[in-house]
Amino acid sequence: MYIIRGLINLPDRFRGAVLTIGNFDGVHRGHQRLFAQLHALGQLHQAPTMAMTFEPHPRRVLRPEQPLDRITGVRGKARWMDQYGLDAMFICRFTRQLQTMPAEDFVRDLLAHGLGIREVVIGENFRFGSHGRGDFNTLANLGQRYGFGAHKAELLLEGGVNVSSTGVRQAIRQADFKAAEALLGRPFEIEGRVIAGMRRGRGLGFPTANVALYHLLYPPVGVYLVEAMVEGLWCPAIANIGSNPTFGDEGLHMEVHMLVPCSDLYHRNLRVKFHAFVRGEHKFPDVEALKAQIGADVAAAKTYFNL
Repeated sequence: MYIIRGLINLPDRFRGAVLTIGNFDGVHRGHQRLFAQLHALGQLHQAPTMAMTFEPHPRRVLRPEQPLDRITGVRGKARWMDQYGLDAMFICRFTRQLQTMPAEDFVRDLLAHGLGIREVVIGENFRFGSHGRGDFNTLANLGQRYGFGAHKAELLLEGGVNVSSTGVRQAIRQADFKAAEALLGRPFEIEGRVIAGMRRGRGLGFPTANVALYHLLYPPVGVYLVEAMVEGLWCPAIANIGSNPTFGDEGLHMEVHMLVPCSDLYHRNLRVKFHAFVRGEHKFPDVEALKAQIGADVAAAKTYFNL
């Protein structure tokens, strides 16, 4: 997967690509079906396949008072796009100027002259141009003018319900990981950088990796059975999402305790795959009570993973 940030960094070999456009948050099964359609067009034209996506997420620019936690960050999005057969991800910086750009300017300057696309595939709900006035019909008409074909990918329905990023968010906020996996086509993950913590876990006999949750979607506070990717292998672990009320801490973070020995994780990006909810967050009367509960949680996790 080749990541391209802006037209100035576009390699010549990706001009004339077949393109899809969207936020693709979560890269769920609906997106995957669209990618399959794009891949078929790429094979037909012997052209590279590319996804145009936006950073920051448009909602952070348009409604900063209602920020949207991301299902998948840029790193994870690129990984899944690569796994589902795309050759490149073009990151378009989303600004107020882009939001107010007339639809024809967006098509002419970015798609036709900028990227030189051969074909474009968009989802049924995709909107573009000034205040989202451009739709599929707009794109198809402009494509005829500027020399590329336009195709619409229909929504993927499961039981009459649209497979969507909104549905994934609802499932995760209810800690319904089976429902999330059905929509994503894979288990839900959080990927974040391991940062320095207070080292209390080590003092309690349960060292943890503290994973930053900046702008990422996460399930309700509590303890979870998880696996963490370490040096290419999924390792059993237990994770706590919360604020450590026993110690009176502020702010939310995720602490991951590995159930098997592993190397130092500081300053690495850690992928954490969620399996099941264990219990909610509690404020314990003292450190010894907290330590006893963590011991019980770890014992239950080891039973779950047959350790």
